Amino acid sequence: MKILKVIALIFIFLFDLLHTQRVGRFMKADEEAIQKRFDERFFYSIWLNPVQYEENLILNYNIRYDYLLFEKVHIDTFKARVKVILELSSPDILVPIRNIDEVVIKSTEFNQTISKEIYYTSSFSLKVPNKNFRAILTLLDETRNKEISVQNFNINLEDTSNFEPIFIKASDLEQIGSKNLKNRFYNFLPFEPEKYLLILPDKEEFSSIEIKDDFTHYKLSEKVYTGFKYSIYSLDKLDLIEGEFQLRYSNADKSRTFFVRWVTKPDYLKNPEKANKVLKYLFESEDKFDKLPRSEKDRLRKFYSLWKKFDPTPETPFNELMAEFYRRADFASSQFRSVSQPDGALTDRGKIYLIYGQPDSIEKSFAKDGRAIETWIYNSNKNLKFTFFDENKNGNYILQQ
Repeated sequence: MKILKVIALIFIFLFDLLHTQRVGRFMKADEEAIQKRFDERFFYSIWLNPVQYEENLILNYNIRYDYLLFEKVHIDTFKARVKVILELSSPDILVPIRNIDEVVIKSTEFNQTISKEIYYTSSFSLKVPNKNFRAILTLLDETRNKEISVQNFNINLEDTSNFEPIFIKASDLEQIGSKNLKNRFYNFLPFEPEKYLLILPDKEEFSSIEIKDDFTHYKLSEKVYTGFKYSIYSLDKLDLIEGEFQLRYSNADKSRTFFVRWVTKPDYLKNPEKANKVLKYLFESEDKFDKLPRSEKDRLRKFYSLWKKFDPTPETPFNELMAEFYRRADFASSQFRSVSQPDGALTDRGKIYLIYGQPDSIEKSFAKDGRAIETWIYNSNKNLKFTFFDENKNGNYILQQ
């Protein structure tokens, strides 16, 4: 009997050990999934226990316009109807906490309704029990009558040492005590021309802050005073491009992952092979781009460095000219494509558009043989003029030399 009890105790011990390991692996995997989960069409950020508000949980969300279906309800009005639902559940509460935003988004321009750069932003501000919650954030497109996004994640308000890094625009610092800031913070560092600040809890363990990746190592010391209990650091002198970084604190004994994200990154720039093809319009040779490093972050850093000579603001990591070039590539790719060339950015019209931008005026006519003609005129750029012929009557216009 004693032997059976010993075996049973050993079995229970091993079961508990394996269960703990599985739970530990699950929690770690879940944490990593939360860190890496990001949908640029619909994303959220969380602020836990902000000291300037009564609420202990603020969740802001961002919906990109082109993710929704807009109906034309008037001659110059388009409308999208959505529901955003935040549900918090916990073993310690009987009924889940449910919050619903019923949103109507209006626009007077059709181009805005399909924009990949315009977002609707709002937030949930809640005072909830200090629990460990399982959260579900759901986006319902009421116009389509369709559930288009569901995001699951954990929110831990039990652990007072738990935090999410907060990033706000430096220009929004004066709003830190205002309700307006509830819609204007991020858990990632946006990659854009604006200068940003890092906000952390005001604790001794954040007296020394480091930011690291495989290529950079920065120590942060420039604090900003606000009157609230926060540790706030300026990031405007850091050369942080897109990717994953480690935020180290408490004399570098502890760390947390955060990301730099280019939310409105042109689609053309997301594909390295496509991005390289149009560089021939600016650079004499593509050879050096074809031999970029295989490591994604190393390749990205090298790519950005090659663009540096075209950067109007070389003191910052964001290159406005590169961004504009690839925004033009996105436009040209869809607007100037034809049966013979499905990528309009690689056509003659695409080339001129990428280099010079939108012409001041376009004259359309026909040749005697029925070929369509387009003449692009740039009055503001030394009176440049480019004439294109639809040589084969298939929509692929050829530049006449």
